[in-house]
Amino acid sequence: MKTVKVVLANPPVVYSKTGTMDNDFKCKEFVFPGRLWKNRFFRRIFDFCAVHFGLGKGVRYGVRAGSRWPWTIDRPLYNLAPYPFMMGYTASLLRREGYDADIMDAVIDGESNYDRFLRRVERSNPDIVLMECFASTLDVDLWFAKRLSAFTEVALGGAHVAQNAEALSKKYPYVRYWLKGEYILSSVRMVSERRAGIYDCEILENLDSIPFPFRNYPEGTLYFDCTMPTPQPQLQIYGSKGCPFKCSYCLWPQTMYKGRVSLRCPEKIAEEIRQSVAEQGYKSIFFDDDTFNMGSERISVLCDHLKEIGLPWTMMGRLDTSPLWLFDKMVDCGCVGMRFGVETFDPEVSRNIRKGLEVDNIYGVLKHLVEKHPNLWLYLLMMKNLPGQTKEIEQRDAEILKELGFVEKEVGEVLRGYRVASCVPFPGTSLYDDFVSRYGVEKLQGMEMYDGSQEKFSGLLEKLYD
Repeated sequence: MKTVKVVLANPPVVYSKTGTMDNDFKCKEFVFPGRLWKNRFFRRIFDFCAVHFGLGKGVRYGVRAGSRWPWTIDRPLYNLAPYPFMMGYTASLLRREGYDADIMDAVIDGESNYDRFLRRVERSNPDIVLMECFASTLDVDLWFAKRLSAFTEVALGGAHVAQNAEALSKKYPYVRYWLKGEYILSSVRMVSERRAGIYDCEILENLDSIPFPFRNYPEGTLYFDCTMPTPQPQLQIYGSKGCPFKCSYCLWPQTMYKGRVSLRCPEKIAEEIRQSVAEQGYKSIFFDDDTFNMGSERISVLCDHLKEIGLPWTMMGRLDTSPLWLFDKMVDCGCVGMRFGVETFDPEVSRNIRKGLEVDNIYGVLKHLVEKHPNLWLYLLMMKNLPGQTKEIEQRDAEILKELGFVEKEVGEVLRGYRVASCVPFPGTSLYDDFVSRYGVEKLQGMEMYDGSQEKFSGLLEKLYD
């Protein structure tokens, strides 16, 4: 290995009303110990105390690396944290080039103490520490970066940096490197050059041209998506990178991939699965693509490989990119769960967000899947506060879902589940630009607007295109 050591770090995300940058994010409220939270017995005790005595009220736990959607919830993410794909591919590429690269992930490890995680990173003696940051975690990220800069060089990437690198670099000189957009390739250039400043986004056109993502670290087999509750350990894998569709609210494809797509070869996907199963013992597969089911022939060939592999698998995709026979083949070849972003069944609202879904078509596909595959997990992502959406439209959406047998619960609790998220115009999206054009940027000041728990845009987005 070359002398440069790079640690790709995912620090904790713990917020409270009393924790701020000025007091080192120390909370007066009770913070659930993440490692204990993984134990079902302790979860029941905490839940009882939270409901009846308000234990832990006001504290929120969030994600950073790997998540397309910055969000927070009121409990540790013991079973819901995405694999950090960009970190994983970056680490594997750096290692191929001869550098010492490792991943440390406090979120999936259940670590909620910033000081303890900082000491862990310091003990590894890194030359560079790279973190991903979002609008929702920016204050924590910058504060933690300053603490890191006392003993190492710091690099920041992620969706927020993609849009604001120039302004941030002037304001926070203790961050040495700023990586705009997708940073898999630019990180190698950064480590090679060691030039302080901004590194422009370099899109990797062929994901199969670099090594499989790095997973050989202590937390590497812990990632799990509870909306697709297959046996653990669950292998989270890319069948593709990016998305060609232009949904106005969608953060990651617009800011990180610039709308570009890399479709992986079915044979390479199968090779990665077989290798990962042999080395780490995975018992199920989750395709965490922006849109898994792109290219019917490609997916059909992949299904043949997945049938041979024999593990249960799940996917996240679109309802309009595959014919019915292919959905049927997916199920026949081991697919036990499918997750789709619908957002709304209203044609006008769907056009407002540039979703591109035909309502009659997606209703027909859902009806087919529900009736033909009664044991298939189906999970839908819906939205509220969408441009042009009214309470009446929300009610009609709920009625359609009820007619199809869907209930507002996690799919692990029911076969047909859905979640309603609040629409947020994140910086870097076309929805954000439309919002600024109508209301001005001052309406979007303050990172608390993006903490994943607020509905501060309610009443504004609905009237955006009036």
